[in-house]
Amino acid sequence: MRTLLAILGVSLWAVAAGAAATYRWVDADGVHYSDQPHPGAEKIVLGETQTYSPPAVAGGDAAAAPAPARKPPGGGAPGAFHYDSCAVVQPAEDQVLIDVDKVTVAVHISPGRRSSDRLVLDLDNRPLEAATPDQAEFQITPIERGTHTASATVRDARGNILCHSTTVSFHVRQPSVLAPLNPNNPTKGH
Repeated sequence: MRTLLAILGVSLWAVAAGAAATYRWVDADGVHYSDQPHPGAEKIVLGETQTYSPPAVAGGDAAAAPAPARKPPGGGAPGAFHYDSCAVVQPAEDQVLIDVDKVTVAVHISPGRRSSDRLVLDLDNRPLEAATPDQAEFQITPIERGTHTASATVRDARGNILCHSTTVSFHVRQPSVLAPLNPNNPTKGH
């Protein structure tokens, strides 16, 4: 590791120093490089620093060029609005939630959702539509114990799907009345 750092240091130094002489020596502390002579050091010659200049872009600045039109998922005209991604970000895939009576399911959409589009959360094959254009979280209460699935779909005003997330599975574990450590267990202490 020290040798790698030394070589990197010499390379950076060579860029700054240009064609100055470089000396290399080895002692009990490892390999050393310097621009000053040192007893027992050998003078080494570094090659010319390699550089790269990108070719000029015809017609001006590349940043000013418009991006090519992309066709949105599910068809549609090139250049039409589309979402880059939508995903259920909470709960995480295979997350286990212990002793909860409610769950917040959060959806991330990129770019942000337009006010004319609808977000629908599919929780265990039951659609839940966002109440407001800026809603991205759904409070599920009460939540049953067991494994649940959630996915999100963004639809335009005509009902066309603009984005659909992958399905996330999560698990809810709640205490059982029959569990021996449960304070609500009627047989506890008998």
